[in-house]
Amino acid sequence: MNKLVVIDSDNFKLALNAQIYKNDPVVNNVILHVMVCSDGFAGTMDMDVGINNLNQFVKQIHSMNEVIKGSAILKETYGESYIGMEMDKTGHIIVSGYLNTLNHKLDFKNKFELHYLDSFDKALSDTDNWQYFK
Repeated sequence: MNKLVVIDSDNFKLALNAQIYKNDPVVNNVILHVMVCSDGFAGTMDMDVGINNLNQFVKQIHSMNEVIKGSAILKETYGESYIGMEMDKTGHIIVSGYLNTLNHKLDFKNKFELHYLDSFDKALSDTDNWQYFK
C-alpha cells in the first residue's frame, strides 16, 4: 500500500491517500482517504471525488506555493465534505474543512506556516507515493 501525503505542523495534521478507479465511468472515481487532526480534534473519512477535481486541487496547491497567494479547495462530488486552503496576507495558510459521515461531523479551521505548504506541494507532486490504481 502506498504512503500518505502529509502536512504535520504544530497544531494541525492532514494526511491524504487516493485510491483511483481509472476504468470507472462515474465522475467520482477516486476514494480519498482523509485524516485530520486540528488542535486535538480529529477525524477520518473517505471522500468520493473525481480525478479531475483531485488534479485541480494539486495544481491549486502548486500555484499557491509558487506565487505565494491564492487558494485551493477539494469538495466531494455529491456530498458536503471539503478541504480548503487559502494564503493570508501574512504568508500563513488558513486551512478549513468539513468532514461529514453518517454519524459524525468535524468542522475545522486552523493555520500553519508557509514552509509546510512547500513540503506538502512536493509530496503531492510525487503521485506514485500517495495515489494507487484499482
